[in-house]
Amino acid sequence: MSGLFENLDDALYEMANKSESNALQNIYFDSMRELRKQRSGIDRRFSQEVLRAYDRYWETGEVTIQQPTLDDLSLESEMSLVDDEDLEDSLAVTNMVSKSESRFTREIYAMSQRFAYVIGGGSVDESIAQHTPLAPSVVCNAFQTAMAGVPVELPVKLVVYKLFDRHVMHYIGGLYDEINLLLGRAGVIPKLTPKVRRNPVAPTLRGDGGGESYLASDSSYMSSTASSSPASAAAEEAIQAELFSNLQQLLNLRRSSAGGSSLLTSSLMLTPPAGNVPLVDTGELLGALNAIQQSNVVMLPQGHRVNQPLTPEEMRARLVSDLQIARDGQVIRSLGDADNDTIDVISMIFEFILDDYSLPDAMKALISRLQIPMLKVAIIDKTFFSQKIHPARRLLNSLAQAAVGWNDTGDRANDTLYNKIEQVVKRVLNEFHDDPGLFAELEEDFSSWWEKEQRGAQIAEQRTNQITKGKEQLKSAKQTVSEELNKRLLTQDVLPQAVMSILEDGWKDVLLLVYLREGSESKGWSESLEIVDKLLWSVQPKSEYGERQQLLRGIPELLRNIRERLNSISFDQHKMAKLFKELQNCHIGVLRGGDSSQMHTAGTMPVRRYEIHFPDSQVVADHSPQMDEIADETEILSEHDEFTQQAVDLETGEWLEIIDGSSKVRVKLSWKSKVTDTYIFVNRKGMKAMELTTFGLAKRLREGTAKKVETSPKPIMDRALDAMLSALKKTTSTSASA
Repeated sequence: MSGLFENLDDALYEMANKSESNALQNIYFDSMRELRKQRSGIDRRFSQEVLRAYDRYWETGEVTIQQPTLDDLSLESEMSLVDDEDLEDSLAVTNMVSKSESRFTREIYAMSQRFAYVIGGGSVDESIAQHTPLAPSVVCNAFQTAMAGVPVELPVKLVVYKLFDRHVMHYIGGLYDEINLLLGRAGVIPKLTPKVRRNPVAPTLRGDGGGESYLASDSSYMSSTASSSPASAAAEEAIQAELFSNLQQLLNLRRSSAGGSSLLTSSLMLTPPAGNVPLVDTGELLGALNAIQQSNVVMLPQGHRVNQPLTPEEMRARLVSDLQIARDGQVIRSLGDADNDTIDVISMIFEFILDDYSLPDAMKALISRLQIPMLKVAIIDKTFFSQKIHPARRLLNSLAQAAVGWNDTGDRANDTLYNKIEQVVKRVLNEFHDDPGLFAELEEDFSSWWEKEQRGAQIAEQRTNQITKGKEQLKSAKQTVSEELNKRLLTQDVLPQAVMSILEDGWKDVLLLVYLREGSESKGWSESLEIVDKLLWSVQPKSEYGERQQLLRGIPELLRNIRERLNSISFDQHKMAKLFKELQNCHIGVLRGGDSSQMHTAGTMPVRRYEIHFPDSQVVADHSPQMDEIADETEILSEHDEFTQQAVDLETGEWLEIIDGSSKVRVKLSWKSKVTDTYIFVNRKGMKAMELTTFGLAKRLREGTAKKVETSPKPIMDRALDAMLSALKKTTSTSASA
């Protein structure tokens, strides 16, 4: 926290210098002074919130703070039209929590298990172990609460959150490590995590005597970040290690059936060695790979279309040539089994990537240039296959995930995502020699950049959906108001002109406002409809004396209710006075025992053909070229076929590739309307890209101009390894049966 406040002035000065107006500069300077005054209060409230959650945990075993996910925020925003500033504030905190949970999953898991062990008196209750009072969600929410009452603008608050993430949450793993160390030494599940700790302590606390206990250098830094599930972190490692072992066994079986050939030789149709041949040293192999890597750097273009990447088969051919493995089609040198296995597996992984439909072709070409660096990492560091959370794997996964929704506009020089991924690839090709730590740095930088991009896209998508939903709600409300009024008018044979004018010119807007503000189940809605019923009853003939007396008593309240509600919509006072005078004539006629519609005073002329509606009250989607596509097919498609079912089954968040001539555009389904049967699609930046109905989408699917992009929550490396395992099993089983 000290680091946060010590750097706050510099950060705000920098923002002020970048400001384009004096007003904005003043906001940053005023905020700077305000935050200095509030520093002790923020610090105190933050500590109190953390300690309150901590104490409650030891009393009840519960952690009451619930951090919403991005999906929760999306749903909340869609349902309640949450304020944009509140949404951005929550998104900033949610992203910070998500990043910290991912970074420190193993440490959090170990700490929660040990805390649960202490509460359980020597046994772990998994329901309690699901939570910890020092989880990132608790800490971040405590800080959000501490900042809630500070009178600063949202941009300033986001700067403070960024510094909190950098100076507090980035180093909180050191706290987790120290707690795990203390509890482990005290006999609380001492063998739950490795003894070597990896997380750095905050710079402001270094040299306090306690830092060295967990600042030891550790070559297993790769394992410091999280697997996808805390409860299965250790099991995940074992599964990954077993997976690579299985791959090796299956590769050996296939080589046996192929006469001992590896992919390095069999794909080039080289004859396996007849006997023992000299082995290629691993150092020599890495030297050859370095040469190929540098040639890939040269091939990278400067802002133009990417050349075709080096395919796995071309890479193998280069290795055979550069290492002089064969002469006249006969293998004269051989790689060690471990190196052979590693080359085969990495080759198959990148073959999978090049065949993966979820990635656009240009992105495949770009990402596939990492084949040689990934091969070098796998040769140098064998945890590459056994650790799902290896930085090189995570970098590859992150790049592939970000690339899914990318569209090739042809102007790659100004494409932020393409440029960012290209920068990452160039840095790997230029700078990676034998230190895998570069991947951790690049992965953190790219993830931070991508989170910012995603946050902007999420906010833009929320706004797109809010606008669309707002329009639809308005149309639906107008439809409901029209139906309610017309349903009542159908029961009337004739109606005085004054009453019709009140309903048409004013009361429909009263009902519309009540419906939008309070809903159809509200007291205000039912009262407003009841006033319509009383108004219609008041101008109908009254033959009975008792009815006329009832009308006489009820007129003042009826007029007062009508006046109040018309005033609420700022109805024209002069027009209201005229209509009320005409309505008075109608009531006088009824009180005299006559029929107001048969009178010939102002406003009492009968209206026999009437219907109240808004100009656009029929619920239809906004006109768009895509909507026109289905005009001629609606009747033909009255029965569902498989393509209609595919359209119905498409879920929000899924991607489509829309083909228009030679161009392809990727769009994500952002929202489905149950009222208008409208599908809203956005691009990766959250901007509205397309609007279709179910039948319009089915038509495109049927014609092949729309295709679902099959994505998976599994990272691309995991999917590639699973696919390889399945393919190798089929190959070996086929060979065995033959």
